[in-house]
Amino acid sequence: MQNKEHAVEAYAGTLWEAQLIQSLLENAEIESYLVNALLNAYAFNPSIAGNVKVMISSNDVDQATIIINDYYTNKQKEDTMG
Repeated sequence: MQNKEHAVEAYAGTLWEAQLIQSLLENAEIESYLVNALLNAYAFNPSIAGNVKVMISSNDVDQATIIINDYYTNKQKEDTMG
């Protein structure tokens, strides 16, 4: 059976959060790219502009899921504390 690598969506949301997640993935040596980032960069309020997607290789899904889940866990802790 052949393993056919393909691009999958790891995250979809605001431009700033997509860039943050992309940075976390890059630190873990997971290559990614953004879809719809340029369109949202020119939005009136980029902090609420949405539908930016972080795309990764299907081979990196397991590791990326751990990183993204850790991000959300830490974000949730911060939100409840502060």
